[in-house]
Amino acid sequence: MQTPSKKYAVDIWSDFVCPWCWIAKRRFEKALERFPEKDSVQVNVRAYRLAANHAPEPMVAALKRKLGNPDSADAMMSTVSKYGKADELNYRFDTMLFGDTADAHVLVKAVEDPTAKKRLVEALYEQSTTHGKSLFDRSSLKTIAKAVGVSDESIQLAWSSVELRAEMEEDEHIATQLGSGVPLFVFDNAFSLSGAQPEAAFLEALNKLQTKSKTEDDAFIGQICGIDGCKT
Repeated sequence: MQTPSKKYAVDIWSDFVCPWCWIAKRRFEKALERFPEKDSVQVNVRAYRLAANHAPEPMVAALKRKLGNPDSADAMMSTVSKYGKADELNYRFDTMLFGDTADAHVLVKAVEDPTAKKRLVEALYEQSTTHGKSLFDRSSLKTIAKAVGVSDESIQLAWSSVELRAEMEEDEHIATQLGSGVPLFVFDNAFSLSGAQPEAAFLEALNKLQTKSKTEDDAFIGQICGIDGCKT
């Protein structure tokens, strides 16, 4: 009798207004494609808000305020744009917005189908980062969701479910116990990797799933965003 292959879980905490998170997502996805047991990996999207209860504002203004001066903000945006371009991601800081992404996170949680959820997460990053679409207006979120096949039922559930909002808040509570910012990747509850790490680092972490004990707790630090700003 053939032994079933082991299943692995990767929990990813991120925010759609985190400049480094889209880059980290793309690098992880590339690494996952190279992982021999990729079909045994379950990716769980977790919520984290960098700007809870914060009114929407232009991203450039938010970065200048959080980083303390225009030069630091310009340097950070230049670095992110450069790395994004290397991963074929188009960052338009001149049109990007920053604010409370609660509705976007709850909308993702309302989608049960893994394939549809994956499409929605990518669309939220692309539409907000490249095309300047708002993630803070429900009509805008509905348009983004409908364009990638999310049902009206899922959209309505997102706006009405107290339970899904509670799940989002629980994700955030867990994240505060694990690290100081996003993106944050937790591999099978055994070890973590934070920041926009190179693709090779993500692949190494995936390979460690086959050998690492669940009791170990290793942490690798890269570029992250926290409630006080982003680090390059």
